Order: sequence, then C-alpha cells, then structure tokens
Amino acid sequence: MFDFLTGRKKQGSTFKPQQEVTKLVELSPPSALLFLAEDESKDLNEALGKAFFLRKEKKLYTENSHLYMTTPDNLKIAKDQNLTSQHVSLQFMNKRIPYRLDCKIVGRFRLLPEIVETLDFNAKSAYKLIPTSTLKKQDQRQFFRYTLKNYGDSRIPLTTHIGFDLYIRKTDQTFPTEGAPPVILKDIVPIDFEEVEEGDQQFATRDAINAFRELMLKKQPHDRTVSASKVEKDDSTSLMKRKDEELLLGELNLLGLEMESLRDVLYLKKSAKAQLKKGKENPFAMKPGEKVITNFTHSNEYYQMLVEVMEARTQNETVRPVELPRKETGLKTDLIDYSVGGALIESSPEFLQFVLGDQCPTNVDTEIDFEGEYWEEAFRQLQFPILHFTFYPKIHFPDAVQRFKPELPFKIRVLAQIVRTRVHQVGERKILQHGVQFCYEPQGIPLYKNDGNDWRYSRYIRDNEHFKKAHSQLSQLYGYLENQSMSRGSTDRKRRRPEKET
Repeated sequence: MFDFLTGRKKQGSTFKPQQEVTKLVELSPPSALLFLAEDESKDLNEALGKAFFLRKEKKLYTENSHLYMTTPDNLKIAKDQNLTSQHVSLQFMNKRIPYRLDCKIVGRFRLLPEIVETLDFNAKSAYKLIPTSTLKKQDQRQFFRYTLKNYGDSRIPLTTHIGFDLYIRKTDQTFPTEGAPPVILKDIVPIDFEEVEEGDQQFATRDAINAFRELMLKKQPHDRTVSASKVEKDDSTSLMKRKDEELLLGELNLLGLEMESLRDVLYLKKSAKAQLKKGKENPFAMKPGEKVITNFTHSNEYYQMLVEVMEARTQNETVRPVELPRKETGLKTDLIDYSVGGALIESSPEFLQFVLGDQCPTNVDTEIDFEGEYWEEAFRQLQFPILHFTFYPKIHFPDAVQRFKPELPFKIRVLAQIVRTRVHQVGERKILQHGVQFCYEPQGIPLYKNDGNDWRYSRYIRDNEHFKKAHSQLSQLYGYLENQSMSRGSTDRKRRRPEKET
C-alpha cells in the first residue's frame, strides 16, 4: 500500500513470447517482410526480403514460443548462417492493416523427415525465431475502412448497409510534381469515358418527356420514382462566397405516366419535407420558376434530368424538363473499400488505358504479373492525373435499425489522386488495385452539363462531409448491434436453469 514511500514501482505484466505466437497464429499471415533491427530506414531494397511462415494443416506451424520461416528472398546462401542470434523485425498486412513483430533468430535448422511430411509445402530447412516484443498494430488511421468486396475471404467482414457504385472520369489537369497543389481549382474539364453523340437538333420539351416516359414505363409502378433536390446558391456580391447547398427533397413518385397528357409537363408527388409551416417559409417547398435536379436509375444505369417547376400544388408538383435525360458516362469501377478520406479500387485494362492513354503498356490486355520497369513507370504516371469520382450511394437499413440510416445525396463527387498501386493475390489470380486519396471537394453543384465549377483542396484539411456522416452512422449502428448481441447473450445465460444435483 505504501510502496510509493519506498520508491518501489508497480510491477507490470511480464512478457511471454508464447502469447505473441498465439496472436500471430490467430492472424495467420502467409508471409512477412524481414528487416534487421538496426535497419532504421526500412528500405525494401535493403531488407532481407520476403519469407513464408511454415504451415501445417493450413495453420502456422509453431512449437511452444517458437515459429518457423523460410529463407528470405534477398538473402544469399553464403550469408544464411550469419543471421543466428540476430534481431529482426517481421512486417506483414492483415485485413489491409500493417503489423510488426520483433523476433530473435535462434538459428537455421534442418527439419526432421516426419515433420516435413506434415507441412503444407515442401521445406527441408527453416529459420527458427522467438518473439522479443509484443505484436503491434501500426495503423495510424483515424477512421475504419468499410469493405464492399473481400474476394471470398470470410475473415474480412463485408459492409452491407452502405455501399457505393463508382464512376470515374479523367480531367484535363494534373497534380504538380513539386510543391503544394492550388487551394482552388478553376476551369477543370471532366473527360467522359463514353462519348455521347449530340445531334444538331434543337431541344424540345416533348422529346425529353417521351424519352423520360419510355424509361420509366419499363419499370414497375412502385419503382417509378425520382430523387429530387434543389440547389441554393450564394447570390451575394461578396468575394468569399459560400459553397452551394443541396436541399434533398427525397424520393418522389411520378403520377399519371400511363395517361397521355394534353400539356408537355410531368407530375410529381409533393415532398414530405415541403409541408406548410404556419408563419414560416419552408425552403424545401417548390416554387414556380425554380430549377430542380431529378435523378433516377434504370437497368443498373444512372440518369439525371433538370426540370423547371411550373405549378406548386397542395398534393403534387407540375414540372417540365429543360433538358433530355443524361446518362452517367464515367467508367464504372469496382470499389473494394472506402473510408472518410479515400478508397481502394480494382483496376482493369479499360481503366489503365483510359487514365494513361498513350503511356499505357501495349500488353495491358494480357498482362497478369505487372512486373518490369515499364510497369513501374506506368504506376508512377498514374499518380499525376486528377481524377473525377462520382459515388452513387446504395443504402440498405432494415426497419429495426432505420434510425441509424443517414440521409445522403443521390451522388457524391470528389477529385482524387492515386497514391499507391499493388498486386493482390487471390488464389492463382493476381488483381491490380489502386489506393486513392480524396483531394478536392466541389464548391458548386452544376445544373447543366457544361456549367463550370470551383473545387477546394481538402486533403489533410477536413474530411468529406458525406463520407464522414456515413462513417458516423455506421459506427453508431455497429455499436448498437454489438450491445444488442451482448445483452441478448446475458439474457440467455440468465434463462438457463441450473442442473439438479443427483
């Protein structure tokens, strides 16, 4: 009780190498990069190289507090014996999170024939190591990554409540090779993946209505809806204008599509947010002359159409199109995971050809290893283009957890940069993946296709508000589900009756 008077410090928990080996077995990494303990630079060119853990029946082969690894790739046979009693650092990834384990090499031993026969792969000799420190997670990120595609690996849980469809465009600008990028980007032009032929025929309201009705009538009546939103712009004369605000009106039903109208108009069900408020002006209420953005889907494709409010009624709104329905023309790309500030995407020959253009290697359609100096240069060139990302949220929240459902816009736009490229092994298949960092957020919401827009630099400054909202709601949901499972388990234990003594 009075140890502090005598200067004696409280004893901490003793280090046990076997506990660290047990933790490593639970993670079950296939391999690790080895570095000498005195190598502070951790340069991959100076590393000992990649080594594989010995495995038995698909589990790491261990003996009490010891583990076994093959000879590192960069190590020459003549120097193998020099590693005895050396301290090394093992670094590996698990669920895209980096880990580190410091070990001491006991020596290099020839394995007994009866042990070799039980291993999952042939290895007659191996290095024997013992942990000298605790297994450390080296992840400094503030936010989780939510996985949408795990390639069949059940150890990586999938996020089913909030997903995204991703479409990518190139732009006509690149990131600077030196110095900081500009805070405000102006006059940036997105380049579509699909070229849309625009005829010389002048716009006609009837043509837009017919094109819209043709798409909608192919859908079931209960699916004939549009996601509507209004845009509030800063009309002040101030030099520092606030960014556009999108007022989400929600999903609105279409009325009377199957009947031929005498007028060139469409009828929308009134938004639930637009209810009259006594003595107050409701910003969600439509007014004649206002422009409203409508978005909808058909056959897994996304469309947008700008309409003008003609009449604002009690139960419905009368609008007319001011443009033809515009289909999303970006390159659809598989999204592997996402976070508040970035994402991981799956590459494809179309993506590489689209982004790199003439700098794309000619064998991109047949390449499976992505090795060689020309591929290293191609991956370096991928980091320069400013890419335009459009995310379309796909939200699924059952009734029991509806209160955690976030309200997100129909689409989220950011400018991004590819910051890393890697080859991911899935069985015998190699998949090229790109790590992406969000860099710019739009300051305006263009109504027409050719409207200009300013972009403000956001990397390391603030987080994307929409992805931050999704992260917040998912964190609350998962905390609620975890508490529910714990309380349910506690209730089940209380309900169990004790066995009668005999």
